[in-house]
Amino acid sequence: MKNARFIIVLLVLILLVPAVFAFCFKRIPPDVIGIKQARWGGGGIIPADNLQGFKLGVSGYHLWHYLPRETHFLHFTKDRPVGRTLTSIDSWKPSQEIRTRDNNVVSVDISIPYHIIPGLGYKVVQDGLKHEYRDRVQSTVERVLRSELSTLSSEDFQETDSRLERTTQILPILNEQLAEFYCEAESVLVRRFGFSGQYESKLQEKQLLRQKANLDRALATQANEQKVVNMIERQIVAAEKALTAEWDYKLQDKASEYQVLLADIAAKAEIYSATKRAEGEAKRDIDIAEGKLALDQSEAIRNELRTSALNSEGGRILLALEATANLMIPNVTLNSDDPSVPMLLDLGTMTRMLVGKGD
Repeated sequence: MKNARFIIVLLVLILLVPAVFAFCFKRIPPDVIGIKQARWGGGGIIPADNLQGFKLGVSGYHLWHYLPRETHFLHFTKDRPVGRTLTSIDSWKPSQEIRTRDNNVVSVDISIPYHIIPGLGYKVVQDGLKHEYRDRVQSTVERVLRSELSTLSSEDFQETDSRLERTTQILPILNEQLAEFYCEAESVLVRRFGFSGQYESKLQEKQLLRQKANLDRALATQANEQKVVNMIERQIVAAEKALTAEWDYKLQDKASEYQVLLADIAAKAEIYSATKRAEGEAKRDIDIAEGKLALDQSEAIRNELRTSALNSEGGRILLALEATANLMIPNVTLNSDDPSVPMLLDLGTMTRMLVGKGD
């Protein structure tokens, strides 16, 4: 039983909470300004702009008014359909016909972006301008444009700087009057302007004459500048020739100077080479002679030492051994029975027999 009551209470809460929330709160979209009004009790329009989000507003007691938060556009042009829709932020009207200071009529296409001043949307509703403020803005813009643009001449319209300067001056004047409807213009954009066909023909002729005059002035300026250029070119050629001659002279002078220097260096080098070559050859001859003398002396000493060595007992033995070794006996007949006959293979006995016993 308790569970059933709990479920019933939960279901009632689930159903009542969204209903109570929807009854007590209002969702404001991001592209609008919400203005709250108390229906009774003398509250009237509550002086506050409500922006996006959920705002407290009891259904039945509070009445909500909505104004566009976006930038509005007021177009005066013949290129778009004429007419205006209340739910649209764009308004289209015919081009403005402005009579200039010099009594010409010019057709001007203009766009005016504007918006409701932040924080003052409630005053639009409070003053009863919720549905009329756009028409009031349009009529005010037309009046200001006709009044202020008429101070320009036909020439001023054709001069971009003059035209932009004037539209910049118009903006604060326009905003001063739009403040009555709690709106503010962001800029004044002149998109196109045109004169009547007859005046356009005159303008074209005038512009053609002006262009011809400008062309003549440009040609005269070009001729004068060409004279200056020709004079500068001649001056450059003369200066180039003078500098070329000067540098040729300097190069020739330096070439002669370096040729003399090179000849002097070559002569000194030749003398140095001959001197060093002669000294080298003389030293070579002396060294060769000294070397030959040393060789002769060493050869004499060698012969002397060899002779002295051979005259000794050992030398005689060496000579005997060499003689014995070189002894060529083609045919020898020995009597082996005779003990006085020496053995041929006994070199010592043969040596003593050939050279003697010695001292």
